[in-house]
Amino acid sequence: MENKRLSEIAHDLAAIATAGKWYTKNKFDLEHYEDILKLSTELLTIGTDITPEKASELLEGKDGYQTPKVETRAIIFNEKEEVLLVKDYDGKWNPPGGWCEWNYSIKDNTVKEAFEEAGIKAEPYRLAAVMDFRKNNNPNAMFCAAKCFILCRNLGGEFKPNIETTESGYFPLDKLPEINERKCSLKQLELCLEAFRADTWETYFD
Repeated sequence: MENKRLSEIAHDLAAIATAGKWYTKNKFDLEHYEDILKLSTELLTIGTDITPEKASELLEGKDGYQTPKVETRAIIFNEKEEVLLVKDYDGKWNPPGGWCEWNYSIKDNTVKEAFEEAGIKAEPYRLAAVMDFRKNNNPNAMFCAAKCFILCRNLGGEFKPNIETTESGYFPLDKLPEINERKCSLKQLELCLEAFRADTWETYFD
């Protein structure tokens, strides 16, 4: 149990460090994230037969066959068939969502993102679609990603500005604010509305 907990901490630290390395523009922060990644690698070797080289491969995502990233989007419609969107700090709107954390299931990540970005408790109930990022949103992307659109019920809550989003609101699909189409397009929202209206639904995938 102790080794399992050390492994979880090592993975958490590595996830923080790799995300920090990707987003930071500060060279001093970059060095700090590198240090954290090294420490997480060392931590993973404690009490195990994992070598430092193997630990580095595991924590930096180089182990085994390379697979796409996974992204979740919580799609919530109200009784007027308006969709819930949140406004990012870039000034554009999207359904709450983001990359799936390494230790979260798709369902759990959907709930987490809805709470963090929109302040609501979401109840996922239908997988509307799984779409390829490069086929639908950004053909010039350097990596592949599977975008999961999950219909959810709003069980309550209250939006509060946070480090990711500044506003929240419901909008009809024919009067959407400016959306970031690399995250979610109008066509994808229209498909989700079809899934919302349907009594039964066969998940769309490409």
